[in-house]
Amino acid sequence: MSEETVTFNLELNIEGAIDNSRRLETLLYRSIGLLGRLGLPENIDAAIAKVQHLVMVIRLLHTAAIALEAASGPLGWALALVGVASAALSMGDLVYDVTRGV
Repeated sequence: MSEETVTFNLELNIEGAIDNSRRLETLLYRSIGLLGRLGLPENIDAAIAKVQHLVMVIRLLHTAAIALEAASGPLGWALALVGVASAALSMGDLVYDVTRGV
């Protein structure tokens, strides 16, 4: 039997995702601004709060993506993983609130 060494290289190319997250964030912020000016009923405030929470999750994902792209060394990878975990937990909170109807 022969021993073989296999080497894997992992390359993350997330430039497109970062650009799209910025566009989505801008779209949501502008939409929230327009909804606020229309004088909609009070119950729309809860929906606007959910959209704002979604914008925050997108911002966290954007930050995590940048951290993943720049990660080097154990401390960099730990920071990137904490960013991903923060975004995942925040998304979980949002999904939980939406499914409960809060």
